[in-house]
Amino acid sequence: MTEEPVLEVERKGNEVTVTVELPAEELSRAEDEAYRKMAHEFTVPGFRPGKVPKAVLLSRYGEDLFDDEVKEILIERWISKAIEEHDLRPLSSPKIEVLGFERGKAFSFKATFAVWPEVEIPDELDLEIPEVPEAEVGEEELAQTLEELKRRAAVLEPKDGPAEPGDLVRFKHRDQLYEVEVESGEEGLSGSLEGKKAGDTVVVEDEKGRKLAIEVTQVYRMLIPSEEEVAAHYGEESWEGLKEKAKGEIRRQKEEERKGLLRLAALDALAEKLGIEVPQSLLEEEVEIELARHGGKEELRPEVEEAVRRRMRRWIVSRLVASQKGLYPSDEEVRELARTLGVEEDLVRSRLIFERAADWILEHAKGKEAE
Repeated sequence: MTEEPVLEVERKGNEVTVTVELPAEELSRAEDEAYRKMAHEFTVPGFRPGKVPKAVLLSRYGEDLFDDEVKEILIERWISKAIEEHDLRPLSSPKIEVLGFERGKAFSFKATFAVWPEVEIPDELDLEIPEVPEAEVGEEELAQTLEELKRRAAVLEPKDGPAEPGDLVRFKHRDQLYEVEVESGEEGLSGSLEGKKAGDTVVVEDEKGRKLAIEVTQVYRMLIPSEEEVAAHYGEESWEGLKEKAKGEIRRQKEEERKGLLRLAALDALAEKLGIEVPQSLLEEEVEIELARHGGKEELRPEVEEAVRRRMRRWIVSRLVASQKGLYPSDEEVRELARTLGVEEDLVRSRLIFERAADWILEHAKGKEAE
């Protein structure tokens, strides 16, 4: 009597475990497929492609390589079968655990992966989205912006003496030229260049504690033009005109920031309403990646985990909305925008999905912004 394959699928929330037990007949078919594939991919002197005897192939390239090919064929085939038969939508790549393998006789393995939440997003949303204050431009930040515009319009006059506060120092490091304004009493590079002159070498310490030798190539006195000259430098007829232009630009930037915060709040509100959370296996994997970027500092784990959880939950919600409401951008649209902006297509696609999904939530939310 021929043994039958065993395929078991267990789902707990958004986590799925697929357990597979395969008899000799399934392994035999996979071994034939693995042999044909390897016989075409690998060359053996004296044999035409695809005509290498199995024993010669195994002797030359090793039985372990052949076994791995057999396992890979069966794992891919049976995970695909489980996904199709049980209508699963994988959210992460499967983690494979080989339970047993005996060439030509039996193979069993377990695969675990996260799947997309099974939620239906209604067309009208009863949400309370936290209020984000309207953008306002303060006098102090306007004054700081105008001061920065003055400094950018300054005329640089070379000087032979030592650098003083307010001077600009040009220096070289590894054949690259950089500039920094000298500030008295400041720690780091800006303060360490006070009193230095062209030709001096200064040893500074970067944020990682490494010692860097830099060479001062020139010291400049910054001559600040009059307000009217500054306005003319930026193409404005008057200082008041430049102030209004600067104020408008600050307001525009702050409004963009406000809109971004509102979009995040919308995604968070919908995630809470629908009870959407990040599958634990996926969360743990991403946390480890993020921790590694922070030098593996365990004391940061709670903070990193919360930040990753929020980011990934927004990612999941935005794609659920985009998928169900037909908001995904076309490949042509992504390609064109990426070319225009000079950035990678994946970044453009992710940004468009995020913005469109969040804007759809804001448009379809029946509840008002929370007070």
